[in-house]
Amino acid sequence: MSTANFLKWETGMRELADGVFAYVQPNGAHGNAGYSNAGLIVGPEHCVVIDTLGTNSMHEAFIGAIQRVTDKPVGRVLLTHHHVDHILGTHRFRSACVICHRACRANIVNGGPDAAARWAAKRPHFAADLRDIPVIVPDLTFEDRVFLHQGEREIVCFHPGIAHTDGDAVAWLPAERILFTGDLFFNRVCPAAFAGNMAGWIAVVRDLLKMDVDVIVPGHGPISDKAGLASMLNYLETIDRCSRQGFQAGASAEEVARNMDLGDFRHWADTEERLLEDVRRVYQELVDALRRT
Repeated sequence: MSTANFLKWETGMRELADGVFAYVQPNGAHGNAGYSNAGLIVGPEHCVVIDTLGTNSMHEAFIGAIQRVTDKPVGRVLLTHHHVDHILGTHRFRSACVICHRACRANIVNGGPDAAARWAAKRPHFAADLRDIPVIVPDLTFEDRVFLHQGEREIVCFHPGIAHTDGDAVAWLPAERILFTGDLFFNRVCPAAFAGNMAGWIAVVRDLLKMDVDVIVPGHGPISDKAGLASMLNYLETIDRCSRQGFQAGASAEEVARNMDLGDFRHWADTEERLLEDVRRVYQELVDALRRT
């Protein structure tokens, strides 16, 4: 399969089980950065939305997709972490209770009200689509886990540990055997480790692979399963191993990234942009560990 075909997948609102949907976005002209996924769980009286996407046009398309499958109001919003491409649409659901991990809320507060403007400066191709977006601070936080109930359906939202960020959360539907991971899982897209902990991320993914699930919705890329998550784990372990070897040999992060044999991972979206960033994350963790000794 060519790289171009590898980076194409089914998009839009996809029904995974009765009333359970994944909203999947494609890659953009500048790569996958900013093109996150979301979820929708329709209950007897209201819906739960999982993440709210980034730009105005994305918000509008998501709301349109919701309205095509249900007329129930959105009563709960679960944010999987604080990155702007997952939270800036929260203001579209003003009447909903917004839920996240305690550290996620702290990160949103610390990011301030100009998060969209900062993202526009970093990604100028999104700038015109990021105007007049307020930042909404979540209402309800949890430390370990919280259980949401929609009639007889149970949604378990839990913090699996510090990984992609210090405030990651997943949404698990035990009866349906479905897991929404947020950015703990990038599928066919290079993971971004700049805000997290590589060792922690590897440990968290190993734990997620032990869960009783069949369908896994990543934060970026196509709907997948444990095989897809295991593939991303292989990437993280490769980065961690090669970075540690390079650090011990006295090589720079740039040298490690330049000389690394990525194999099929070279076909993933955004690898050129993020590979060095991921190596630097491991190097920083190793430096921090030396300072503690």
